[in-house]
Amino acid sequence: MNAPIGIRGAAYYLPPATKSVADVFRDEDIPDEPLATSVDFRRDIGIERVHVADAEEPWELGLEAARRAVDDAGIDPAEIELVLDFTSIPEDFVAPTWSAAGIVQHQLGATEAFATAVNTGGCASYHVALKTACAWLSAAPHRKTALLFAGDKTPEKNKTYYPITVTCDGGSAVVLQKECDERQILSVDVRTVGDLHDVWYVPGPSRQPPGQPFPADTLHMRSDMQRFNDNVITINLFMFRRVMKAAMKRAGVKAADIACYVYPTFSTWDQRSFCEGLRIPPERVYTDGLARHGHLQENDMVMNYVDAVEAGAIRSGDLVMVTTNGAGFTWGAGVIRH
Repeated sequence: MNAPIGIRGAAYYLPPATKSVADVFRDEDIPDEPLATSVDFRRDIGIERVHVADAEEPWELGLEAARRAVDDAGIDPAEIELVLDFTSIPEDFVAPTWSAAGIVQHQLGATEAFATAVNTGGCASYHVALKTACAWLSAAPHRKTALLFAGDKTPEKNKTYYPITVTCDGGSAVVLQKECDERQILSVDVRTVGDLHDVWYVPGPSRQPPGQPFPADTLHMRSDMQRFNDNVITINLFMFRRVMKAAMKRAGVKAADIACYVYPTFSTWDQRSFCEGLRIPPERVYTDGLARHGHLQENDMVMNYVDAVEAGAIRSGDLVMVTTNGAGFTWGAGVIRH
């Protein structure tokens, strides 16, 4: 039987500067027509402000979160054997030839670690990283400690991911360790629907015709709204139900046992759809930071978990469902015994 793996430390970092969503909408091109789901994006977004990184680079956001998580874990960085970057949209250099994992390993002094990245799950990249790290730790008896981190700095005038959310800059990190008595990871399930791989995407310079310069917005998120409404919305709740049921079955628990759901801070309309569609009481879904910071992409899972613990929404011994979807198109769910 494999040794249990738990979250030894967890932390996040938000840069101090903020920008109101009203100003974001003023500066960006936002469609005015109602969505096919009869949602008014501006009215139902539920976000008031987002944090904005000025001079800080994305890797620096992830590094600060990693330092805080290592401090929370109370370990020496030299104990870390795996540094895994789960940033969904790496922006320092073009992926996959570069990852912030290397520079974070160096800056932390994690001299014994292997550094790499997983980032194809979109906002569910955290679940992909959890599953990967747990498998890596379980594969050899001598492996004990892993650091997972992410850092996001959305390009200028690209904070609005219509019709879902407005994004925030920042980073998050967790330290996983074998034989950890608290915050044990009981199961993780991840599913993908490959046909939807290009509903949301960043085109990049390679999509430009030969010999033509590429504009800055080549690095901005693009979306196919027709396919989003016709293909993503129609299966979204089904896929959430599928990954959550699979995670609970593997953990040997039932929905009635779940004390708290950690869910991404997308928007008020998305939260309402999740709770109503899956018949989950809203008071059991922790997304209290929506108004004050918006959506921190894959970092939502760590940030909302940490905040829920600090707010008393998660207590010792509680079963927690950490679940999200991500452009890729990926759905993830994990069961944690706090």
